[in-house]
Amino acid sequence: MILGGLQTCSFSDYPTKTAAVVFTQGCNFRCSFCHNGSLLQTKSKGTLSEEYFFEFLKKRIGLLGGVVISGGEPTLQTDLPLFTSRIKDLGFPVKLDTNGSNPTMVKKMLSQNLIDYIAMDIKAPMDKYNTLCGVKVDSKKIHSSIALIATSGIKHHFRTTEVQSLLSKQDLKTIFSLVPDGSSHIRQPFIDSNAWQ
Repeated sequence: MILGGLQTCSFSDYPTKTAAVVFTQGCNFRCSFCHNGSLLQTKSKGTLSEEYFFEFLKKRIGLLGGVVISGGEPTLQTDLPLFTSRIKDLGFPVKLDTNGSNPTMVKKMLSQNLIDYIAMDIKAPMDKYNTLCGVKVDSKKIHSSIALIATSGIKHHFRTTEVQSLLSKQDLKTIFSLVPDGSSHIRQPFIDSNAWQ
C-alpha cells in the first residue's frame, strides 16, 4: 500500500466511533475543490510506512473504536483487501471512503466482508461529472458503485461537497435523486482554504 498520511484520532470521520484515519496516496479524479490535494498525485513511495501504521494500531487496541481508510482513492490500490484484512485481524472495524470509480474493488471488499461502513462521494449530476472531477468519468461505474453500496447490507452513506460556485440548487436536487431509498445523503460544506487549486 502507498500511504500518504495518518490522522491519529478523529471524532467525525467514522459515525459513532473514535477512529484513526489512514490516507492512501493517489487519486484518479482532479476535483478543483478537493480537500486532500497533497494526496492526488500517484507516487511509487508514500510518506507513511505500513510498518509504522500497524505498530501505531497495535498500541491503540482498546483505545480506538475503528479505522477509516480514506484518500486519495483507496480502491485504486491492489493491496487494499490484504491491508484491510490486517486491520481487521487486530480487531478494528473498518470504514472505507471512496469516489465510486472502481466498483470491481468495492464489490470485492464487500464480498470478502472486509468493511463495516462505507461512504461514497457523489460529486455532481451525471452530466457535470467530467467537469467537476477534471477527468472523463465512466458514469456506469458510478451508478454501479451506488447500487452495490445501497444493497450491501452494511452501514453506509453518500455525500456531496456543496460547492456553491459549481453546484446549483437544482444540481443538488438531481444528486439527491441518485441516492437510493433507504440510504442517507450528507451535504458537507466546501472549505476554500483546504482546496488544492
